[in-house]
Amino acid sequence: MKIDHDMTALAPAASSVALSAHPVYRSDIDGLRAIAVLAVVVFHAFPALIPGGFTGVDIFFVISGFLISTILAKSLAHGSFSFAGFYARRIKRIFPALLAVMAATLAFGWVALFPDELAQLARHITGGAGFLSNLVLWNEVGYFDRGADTKPLLHLWSLAIEEQFYILWPVVLLLAWKRRVSLLAAAAVLAALSFAVNVGGIHAFPSATFYSPASRAWELLAGAMLACALLRPVPSLTRAVALLPPNAWSALGALFLTLGFALITAKHRFPGWYALLPVAGAVMLIGAGPRAWFNRVVLSNRLLVWVGLISYPLYLWHWPLLSYAHIIETGTPAPQLRAALMVLAVVLAWLTYRLIERPLRFGEGRYKVAVLAGLMVALGAGGAWIARQGGMPQRAAVLENARHQKSLVLVEDVQNAAACKKRYGFDSLYEYCLIGDVTREPTVALVGDSHAYHVVAGLTKYYASRGENLVMFGTRHPYWGVKPGDDPYQQATQPMLELALGIPSIKTLVISTHIQFDTSSPDGRVMYNAARDTIRRFTEAGKAVIMMEDVPLLSFDPRACIKRAGIVSSATRAPCALPRSEVEKRSPQNEALVAGLLQEFPGTALFRTRDLLCDVTLCWAMKDGNLLYRDNNHLSYEGDLYIGGKFAAWDALRQSRMDGPR
Repeated sequence: MKIDHDMTALAPAASSVALSAHPVYRSDIDGLRAIAVLAVVVFHAFPALIPGGFTGVDIFFVISGFLISTILAKSLAHGSFSFAGFYARRIKRIFPALLAVMAATLAFGWVALFPDELAQLARHITGGAGFLSNLVLWNEVGYFDRGADTKPLLHLWSLAIEEQFYILWPVVLLLAWKRRVSLLAAAAVLAALSFAVNVGGIHAFPSATFYSPASRAWELLAGAMLACALLRPVPSLTRAVALLPPNAWSALGALFLTLGFALITAKHRFPGWYALLPVAGAVMLIGAGPRAWFNRVVLSNRLLVWVGLISYPLYLWHWPLLSYAHIIETGTPAPQLRAALMVLAVVLAWLTYRLIERPLRFGEGRYKVAVLAGLMVALGAGGAWIARQGGMPQRAAVLENARHQKSLVLVEDVQNAAACKKRYGFDSLYEYCLIGDVTREPTVALVGDSHAYHVVAGLTKYYASRGENLVMFGTRHPYWGVKPGDDPYQQATQPMLELALGIPSIKTLVISTHIQFDTSSPDGRVMYNAARDTIRRFTEAGKAVIMMEDVPLLSFDPRACIKRAGIVSSATRAPCALPRSEVEKRSPQNEALVAGLLQEFPGTALFRTRDLLCDVTLCWAMKDGNLLYRDNNHLSYEGDLYIGGKFAAWDALRQSRMDGPR
């Protein structure tokens, strides 16, 4: 989110009736900025107060598209447009506050974050410096992605979309102008195409639709269309708009914004059709003009105008403060802390506006643009270097707990995965495998989701010690005949199971998954019957089946158990455990249903993990000084080896009992 205040001076203040009025400054647009930024800030700090507060970003998109397009269209009409001048103004407007916030965020992260966290922040610094944050975040979306609350620069995605829009939009306007194509028509066609991408992709590709400039451009183009319509009115459109007076348009716009704030929630697939509420509301309010009652009395209120003036740095500051509080507290901060941080964000925004933004934007200096651009390149390069260094694990602030911090990092043998995929002809992202010895036929198959992956190292080590060769096939729900729908991972699961069943050398199947059986719902019954069918097929094929009980699900992030040496106030959870009673409540039906499977298929064995990680009262995330989890439901590499060692002892005992006395 980023808006130019100086552009307000050039924007036509035309109402739907008097389209030729052009006051120097529109305070109501600053007031609209204030409403947008306050909605976003309050939503992030106290989501329940404004469930749809995040739509404030969409309001900013409209304002930005309107003001920028006004400037561009006027400069084209006056013959004064130049790309160099346009982007020089962009740099002086955007870079000062952004550099300050990103540098401060990185500096705090240097002392507060663990290596994997700092590496991710460094990537986001580079993405922010290159205005590619939306693409970086889009690329991170996935099963192992960390929560949004732990990404201090998450909010820069919107700024990236705006700047990507401004790379192409001036070119389109210039071409349309030179070819005497209506600027309004050009904006309308592109907006229609972008909106079609938005509504067409929101269900099949929700993350892509949220972050892609192609599906967001229509919001900026809505403002652009308004600017073009006001600068060169179309008679038929003017007559249609004049059917309602400015006060009515203004009231209707305010109603639309209010409905968006109240009715749209984070559970809705957004933007989609829902985004029409904030976008249409913003267009109506701006188009109504400064003389409309709501614009004149409410939006032009001096307090709102002041907040509007600091809206850009306020948006930049508020999220890193909340995110760092969430990281350090290892969970949602207390309401009092969140309220205090929002006050601090306002103070920092005002200081940034007065001491950094205005002097660098309006003061004298021939080399401002070059210096600002150079600093941004340096900051982006520094972020890339820190990311390549793995988050600088040698920092003094993290050395104290370096061993524990390694437990938080996902370990993957990339070369082994590539060799295994090549062996079985897997050529998509959704087909994944690992194998102990790629030159030998496998004798044991481990199938399952990420909860199979987090035990693969320990099991591979154990079976190798017995002269066997384990292959892991990564699946979604590892059961036979589960309808895949449009899930590409589930589509790849059935062939994986068929492969494991069809390889003659595989004599043992180990199933490890997060799924808890529950037949109280139709979907639950389908899953349980699919598990029965899977076990039946493998046992009838003469293969031994071992089911691994899932590990306890933690109610906290295991990071809470590690002291953040650089932050004196950081809390360390003690004990690093949760009550066993919480684990027992997770799925009351699961144990009985698993027992039924064991009774139906007597040759099937169950390896229990709960008693290995829990005592009578507590389930531990840390044992004997080793952090066994890397997040709230996945084992760390040390936890993987720990479970593998326990599995080895259990299986050796099981084998001796099966062999019997000789």
